[in-house]
Amino acid sequence: MATLRYSAKKNQEDEYWSVIDIFTGQPTFFKDIQLDCLDFDEVDDMVDCLNYLSAQRMGTLKQS
Repeated sequence: MATLRYSAKKNQEDEYWSVIDIFTGQPTFFKDIQLDCLDFDEVDDMVDCLNYLSAQRMGTLKQS
């Protein structure tokens, strides 16, 4: 199984969440927008979308 590149992390200083790139440990950017200060539903959706796109680019996405 391939490693998922993006994960959700709760911000320590407030109630918001960030999308973290596991390779850098930092919040990631999408179209020049830093993906932090999101609510849980937003960050959950973004993590799923970014991991899907990453798997697609790397050719590790299983087709059913």
